[in-house]
Amino acid sequence: MRLGHWRAGRGHPRPRPGAPHPGKSQVTAPSSVSLLRSPESQVAGALGDTQTEPSLDQVLQERDEAIANRKRAVEAELDACRAKLRAVEAQLLEVVEEKLRLRQEVEAWEEDMQQLVRQQVQSQLQREAEDARGAQVDPGAARPLGARFSLGRWGRWW
Repeated sequence: MRLGHWRAGRGHPRPRPGAPHPGKSQVTAPSSVSLLRSPESQVAGALGDTQTEPSLDQVLQERDEAIANRKRAVEAELDACRAKLRAVEAQLLEVVEEKLRLRQEVEAWEEDMQQLVRQQVQSQLQREAEDARGAQVDPGAARPLGARFSLGRWGRWW
């Protein structure tokens, strides 16, 4: 049975056991609580032995303690999760920094390779230009002896 469930957790004071409900007159008929008790507990209550059943205050205190224990456990788990999150964030930051460093190395390597290719192309063009200048000065000097052919009787290759 839930006494005062309409007030629980909403900042309202808890009703006292046996106190009338606000806004209602007190009924003198036996309450449903006493009807639900076992005959042994009714006899014990009539004899003054109230220790057989926990009081509402004890039940509420046990509930509050259980809630507080659960809250502490959840907060501890939350703290552990936050610590793990910070560790993962630190790892992620390290990975991103490493990726940035590697990307910069790749870009530098690409620039070096482009410069090397440009230098090789330029050197090749210079060699070809020097060969072409040397061929203009002495057209037969650069060719081997077997490469000299006559143009034939008509003066043409074909």
